[in-house]
Amino acid sequence: MKMPICLLLLLLGGFMYGQTDTLTLQHMPFDSLLEKGKQQLREAATDPAYPEVLQIARYALSLAGEADNPIQMGDAYTLLANWHYFSITSNNPDSVYQYSLKALEQYRQTDSLSLIARGSKRVGSDLAGMGRFREAESYLFDAARIYESLDDQKALASTYASLNYLYRESRNWSEAVRYGERSLAIIEAIHQDERELIQPLLGLIFTYPEVGKAEMGLEKAEQVVQIVGSEYDWADNVHMANVRSWRGEAHVTVGNYEKALADFIYSWEVIQTMVPEPSDADGWRGNIGNVLRLQGKYAEAIPHIKANLRHHLEKNIDDWKLIEDNQFWLAECYRETGPADSAYYYLAQAQQSQEKRLTEELAAVQNELRIKYDSDQKEATLSSQQATILQQRRSQLLVLGIVALLVALLAVILYNARRNRQKNRRLEVLNKELTHTNHQLDQRNAQNEVLVKEIHHRVKNNLEIISSLLELQSRQTQDETAQLAMLESQARVKSMGLLHQKLFQNQEQVSIEMRDYFQKLSNNLLQTFNVREQVDVQIDMDPIELDMDTAIPIGLMVNELITNSLKYAFPDRRNGRIELRLQPEDSEYLELTVADNGVGKEPVTAPKGTGFGSQLIQLLTQQLQGVMQESHGVGTSVTFRLKRVLHPA
Repeated sequence: MKMPICLLLLLLGGFMYGQTDTLTLQHMPFDSLLEKGKQQLREAATDPAYPEVLQIARYALSLAGEADNPIQMGDAYTLLANWHYFSITSNNPDSVYQYSLKALEQYRQTDSLSLIARGSKRVGSDLAGMGRFREAESYLFDAARIYESLDDQKALASTYASLNYLYRESRNWSEAVRYGERSLAIIEAIHQDERELIQPLLGLIFTYPEVGKAEMGLEKAEQVVQIVGSEYDWADNVHMANVRSWRGEAHVTVGNYEKALADFIYSWEVIQTMVPEPSDADGWRGNIGNVLRLQGKYAEAIPHIKANLRHHLEKNIDDWKLIEDNQFWLAECYRETGPADSAYYYLAQAQQSQEKRLTEELAAVQNELRIKYDSDQKEATLSSQQATILQQRRSQLLVLGIVALLVALLAVILYNARRNRQKNRRLEVLNKELTHTNHQLDQRNAQNEVLVKEIHHRVKNNLEIISSLLELQSRQTQDETAQLAMLESQARVKSMGLLHQKLFQNQEQVSIEMRDYFQKLSNNLLQTFNVREQVDVQIDMDPIELDMDTAIPIGLMVNELITNSLKYAFPDRRNGRIELRLQPEDSEYLELTVADNGVGKEPVTAPKGTGFGSQLIQLLTQQLQGVMQESHGVGTSVTFRLKRVLHPA
């Protein structure tokens, strides 16, 4: 876990606050109070005392409010944003963004272009960290235009560095390189202090490896370590922990695993001394586990990766890409060390995290597309509401005038009429609200259906890409064992992709017709193993629809069984037949049979291959509470009795 580079020289770590002497704060002017809070932020990198920044910021905000001073209020909101950014007890990106936005709103009430640019840059950086890239780009370009008009080169370089961060987060590497190099060029031309080089250098550390320049990224990392080490006399502190962690990542990109491991362990050990509990530093263990995994030290890697994953889940740190990576790493480690069920569990968890991340990315894109439309709609709605309120006030005055003139003669009639009119209006309003609510619900249901279909479509496309990559890799290797393993993996990925394609094409998106699915699955396998002319797959079953939780395990089992038959039942490319049948035994159980007329095998014969397919079939059979029976005569026949996954109505 590391902080964004745009705030390197501020504090990393947890802020806690105790009882501040309120009388002392009350006797301090605003500027002194604000400087006290900033000073505690700067000193927290080496001072283990818990600064009382939150209480200082809140008191400063109250003073600024009493003085009705927008500049002071903006500065106080900025201090609050920094506290929420660094605090272990808060660490809420949305709170950071909200306080930064409040600060910008205050600065916009002044004539200071410099303050407005500073506030816009901060809001843009916060939005980039939240994945709201289109909004972030607008704020950062506003800041850049102001700094260009002011000819403030240092601030402009910092804004370019923030744009580098934005384009890195949105994976626009060409733009990230362009703005990172522009930022560094400006600072190199005007800098008077070596520390001014840190921000642009750090941006390029993480950009160069993505464009094939990993060695240049490592050079920049070494330069940053030297600058920070000289600044702090090479003492252990949070800044050195950060820059060595980043240098470790640069070492990983060029394959220097031992040097990377040394940097990551150093950073973890330093952070443990600067947080309330050693477990609060578990977010720094993920890189250690990853390097051990890359070195093939799977058993040593597992506790570090698990601690990092647990830290992010317990702290509710919403970084699904990092969580997804940890889960895939654990699945790989358990696959190599066992048990297999742990590998399958973390693989399933990783796929769920991946699906959630893709869903959130899709929602973010949709949200950005709505922003312009929603802004125009809100302005139109406000104008309409103001006109309605004005008209209502005029009507009320007219009614009151009539009542004043006729009160003596029409008091009772008017009273009753008004009551009836009010009741009718309430009914009309309620009917209109109900109609509007029903319309909104219909729209949301339609949007949800489109979103679910889009998710299945994206997952299917991603699986097709993975399948294509496996096919390309298998063509480039001469190792027959590796080629066969890649073909098997490609077949498994294709079987999952077919399921998502069926769900995407199904109007209800809740069930899969298995006969058509088996037909397409078998055709793909025959094509993958290039045996269309030698082997015939016969599907003897009526159409049957199964829900997703039942269809996925059965699809994987059939994929493995047909693959085994194609690999071992028909040697020397002899002709053969595979029969496939799935039928309901009753309302709760299914019977699945896969048989071939191949060469068969002796019952005592050891299984061929790695045995991973057999383990997967056993795990999936247990998942469906089923039993398996295998017979060998003319060929091989495998029959399963499987329990449907039933969902409550």
